[in-house]
Amino acid sequence: MSSPVPSRAISDRAESTAPMRALRWALVATVAWGVLAFGAVYPWAYWPLLAASAGVGLWAAMSSRAWRDPRAMQLGQALTAVVVALVVQAFPWPYEWVKWVSPGVDSFLRQSSLGYQAPEGHSLSLDPAATVVTLFFTVGLGLLLVGATRTVRSMNLEWLVSQLMGLAVALAVVGVVARAFFDPADPLVYGFWRPRHGGNPFGPFVNRNHFAGWMVMVLPMVAMYAVGVLSEARRPVGRGAASWLRWLATTDGNRVLLIVVATLIMGTALLLTGSRSGVASCLVSTVVMLLFIRQQVRDRRYRLVALLYLGVVLTGAVAWGGSDVIVARFADAPGAFEGRLGAWRDTLNIIRDFPVFGVGLGAYARAMILYQTGPRQLMFAQAHNDYLQLAAEGGLLVGVPAVIFFIVVVLSVRRRLKSSDDDAVTFWIRRGAVAGLVGIAAQSLMEFSLQMPGNAVLFVILLAIAMHRPRSLHHAHRV
Repeated sequence: MSSPVPSRAISDRAESTAPMRALRWALVATVAWGVLAFGAVYPWAYWPLLAASAGVGLWAAMSSRAWRDPRAMQLGQALTAVVVALVVQAFPWPYEWVKWVSPGVDSFLRQSSLGYQAPEGHSLSLDPAATVVTLFFTVGLGLLLVGATRTVRSMNLEWLVSQLMGLAVALAVVGVVARAFFDPADPLVYGFWRPRHGGNPFGPFVNRNHFAGWMVMVLPMVAMYAVGVLSEARRPVGRGAASWLRWLATTDGNRVLLIVVATLIMGTALLLTGSRSGVASCLVSTVVMLLFIRQQVRDRRYRLVALLYLGVVLTGAVAWGGSDVIVARFADAPGAFEGRLGAWRDTLNIIRDFPVFGVGLGAYARAMILYQTGPRQLMFAQAHNDYLQLAAEGGLLVGVPAVIFFIVVVLSVRRRLKSSDDDAVTFWIRRGAVAGLVGIAAQSLMEFSLQMPGNAVLFVILLAIAMHRPRSLHHAHRV
């Protein structure tokens, strides 16, 4: 394995300043608040998270002079287009105009309002208050994305990933302990908080699927961090298993072993959630990691070590978590899928009636008051498919700028993956972030983890890591 000489002098000098140290801790604190405060699902949690995201994003953008980076400006312009579309949805327009451009709004109000009288004005959104909240979140998270994408390049990326790894291990331990010692018939968050609207909590989340979604994002990045550390480590002296055992006693070996144990704990907690979507999307991200290793690791011996590492993590997590948990959960999958299939059919009906302007971002639950055709013992406030829900809520008005934003992100990530500017550790951390993004994108086909504010903040950080351009340009050797 050829190892590059780490070239982090510029980022280390940048981090030596007090403002940069404060900024990186503020970034970590924002992520931690989002996840520890029940995933920030309640207003008392998500409004401070929104303020922190916007504040940290502005701080990072100003300190890094983001306006000088054409790529950051391109990202900001794509996000601005989405924000403008949301303003159009939330703004109260003359009602005659609303009836003409979006007749579905008038039809919905007539059927859902007792003693209906046509108002003087109404928004294109069926629930303008919810759309305004979504607008604020789009602005706050957009600022965080632009600022973090610029600032990550000046940070010690290993430090940031280490903090996320420590937070993930703590969350995993909390989840495992709670599952082992608390009554499964009356699950409580942190052992004392009963979710207001029911749920199936795990760790600090009121829904185990959302905990799984958070882990699906961070676990691949930590796993690839181990591959990066391994690529920079000194070669074991000699050949065979004995030389590797001796190597584990070295400083480099201890670092890798620490990350391996952390990854095992995180993977075990993910399996113990019993989240079908979480397990399936984790397998998707694992396939992405395997492809990266196969393509980028040229030394056969170290390729085998990297693949063996992922195998140990998977088998170890299954052994600790118990394969019976997963088998039992997937045995019940057909019944759960049938319920989602009904919601998807209803969502397609919403898209048919609101093709251009949508029902308004955040207004899906209100639309389902009329559109849900299945049993109403359980009302679907989410479509359990983020892509269908975005189409129903946003229509072409939001969908087109959202697709443009997606294209900008994909092209930026593709450009960075093809670049040879990263040092070895950054090279692999970036690919771990991409694997995590692919994993959560797969889970979004069946769940709505990214609608949890705490998960959305972590998603933004992964985007920033995947897209950031390193400050110091040097070639990273392939292992």
